[in-house]
Amino acid sequence: MDKIPVEGGKEEALARAEETARTRRPRYSTDSSPCGRLVFRTSPTSWLVELTKSSWSKGDKSPTTSTEHLNIRLAELVHVPELIPAEPLKKGRFGR
Repeated sequence: MDKIPVEGGKEEALARAEETARTRRPRYSTDSSPCGRLVFRTSPTSWLVELTKSSWSKGDKSPTTSTEHLNIRLAELVHVPELIPAEPLKKGRFGR
């Protein structure tokens, strides 16, 4: 899961989220070849994106199509508790 912090208010965050839904490349894309894209707004602050990519590999008799789905949601950070560092494990009766 990627988090993209946005400076500004809700309007800036909504614009950035919608832009991301319209422009994000497939995660494992190694080139800039075109991909199919369906963008669904599922709520005022959420998008479902379906990306499809077609490719040929040596020896294939037809192209392979891969599909990837993204959920893009706008969220406001409202609470950040302090992280408590982990303690080393204590040696017990069966410890080494």
